[in-house]
Amino acid sequence: MITIREATIEDLRVLQGIGIETYKEHFSDIWTPAGIQNFLSEDFSACELQKSLGSPTHHCWLLALDEEGQAVGFSKVNWSKPIPMSDQIGAELQKIYFLKSQAGKGYGKQLLQFILESAQIRNEGFIWLDVLKTNSNAQRFYESFGFGALGEIPFSTDMAEIGMVMMCRDLSR
Repeated sequence: MITIREATIEDLRVLQGIGIETYKEHFSDIWTPAGIQNFLSEDFSACELQKSLGSPTHHCWLLALDEEGQAVGFSKVNWSKPIPMSDQIGAELQKIYFLKSQAGKGYGKQLLQFILESAQIRNEGFIWLDVLKTNSNAQRFYESFGFGALGEIPFSTDMAEIGMVMMCRDLSR
């Protein structure tokens, strides 16, 4: 069982640490070492995190904590964003990652359910995300929560052109 709570500015270093660690665990094979370092130094810079954490009406960072209070995962949701390939607006699930050591414990389901409920409370009509085209496990996971594919968008690292699948779920049903 995990505890889920909204991250605050005081959690900046914890968020930075768990963000870099989980991203490296899951995606180091699609970047060169220098490329992933550059990406992470921008995406999880103290400046970027501070800006984002300081704007809770637009962004929501959630921490997933184990029984000892240690961060084992996190997510970032951007509220009321235009949905690509659509004329709709919805909550964008930009990030949801867990440490590989925590896989298979149902934590991802718990966190996604929490996010879906939060989006409905905020009267978001939709929730959307993009997932690597090559990540069929994640696509099946989201499909099990009612997400459907909208189409594909380009995505590349410094090593390869991979592509992303845009997925969306209507929250009004």
